[in-house]
Amino acid sequence: MIIVDRSGVHRLEVRCCSCPDAMSPDIQMFQHSLFTASFNRPKTLFTFSVLNDFLLDNLECGTSAMNYYNKLRRMTSSTFPHLVPDRYRELMRVSRQGQHLKNMKWHGFSHHSNHHEPGDLALFCPACPQPGINLSLTTEESLDDWKYTRSFVMDENFKAEHLHPINPDDEVWLSDGFGFMVGKDRYQRHLAHLHTRVNRGPFLTMVPELTIVPGIGLWHIHGHQDSCYVRYVSNFIEGIGCIDGEIMETLWAPLNLISPSARGMSSPHRKEYDSHEKDALPEIQRGEVWHRRKWEGI
Repeated sequence: MIIVDRSGVHRLEVRCCSCPDAMSPDIQMFQHSLFTASFNRPKTLFTFSVLNDFLLDNLECGTSAMNYYNKLRRMTSSTFPHLVPDRYRELMRVSRQGQHLKNMKWHGFSHHSNHHEPGDLALFCPACPQPGINLSLTTEESLDDWKYTRSFVMDENFKAEHLHPINPDDEVWLSDGFGFMVGKDRYQRHLAHLHTRVNRGPFLTMVPELTIVPGIGLWHIHGHQDSCYVRYVSNFIEGIGCIDGEIMETLWAPLNLISPSARGMSSPHRKEYDSHEKDALPEIQRGEVWHRRKWEGI
């Protein structure tokens, strides 16, 4: 078999247990920290260490899968790297599968359940008011009398570009992405289509009588005309509540360090990359970015 490791690409003879009660070869490989490129007749194996190292290189150094595998080929044979077996395509697929399995294991689907509902792989958001969890309602109160208001904030990071896919019909989705973005359609920043986008999402609703009041965030108001300041600044509006509606923009600086790696990814891989960001920022681990995406990524 071809075994891809951090030390290079190796060709070794592997003998699996063939006892009557033995597990299938791919499960035997998993027990030895080897990820098979095929689950039927495996011929190529990736060590868990090389998969973790590739994700770390991709995160911190922006190394693409092609450059990373070319590095392994040159480490194997510095004189004739082109003679080393090419497993670049397998590395791209196995790295996605491995990250998806990690995500399922993190959320408790590794040993007890093989079925998960949409949104089960999303991070729990402690900031959302949730009756019975972080919000206590008296007998006189109901959900219709909430003291908290959920707001829709639309914004865009213009550096997080995404190339158009060449063959979108060939893309394979390992997860629905509903934990971070709603639906697979391209997000459009037009207020007139807000109701349409909300109705398209299977988990979002909006009261038809809801009045949308256009406003300007306190952060942006200082860059507008002087007349906008006295008219829209929240400090001068009586009875208004102050919220941090620009939390996403404060995180764009560290997020943009890894956005170039996601520029050429397929749409499914780009959405699965959110779990990669979770490793990068403590803010995401605490659920702050998930809370932002839930409401901004309509």
